[in-house]
Amino acid sequence: MIISVNKKDIEVDDNITIELMLFFLEIKTEFIAIEVNSTIIPKSEFATHMLNENDKIMIINAVGGG
Repeated sequence: MIISVNKKDIEVDDNITIELMLFFLEIKTEFIAIEVNSTIIPKSEFATHMLNENDKIMIINAVGGG
C-alpha cells in the first residue's frame, strides 16, 4: 500500500504499524512525535496503531537547545 511520510509517497506492506514503519525506515523513536492524518499518536500506541492506504504521516523531530 502507499502512504505519505513527510510528504513523500512510499510503499509499505499491508497491516503495518507505526512501530514497524519506523523500523523499516531506520528511525529511532527516542526524540520524535508522529502525526497520522493530523492526529498526534502517543508513543504508547506506536506498536498497535495500524496504518492504512493513503495515510499522511508526519515525523516530527524534537530539537533541543538552550
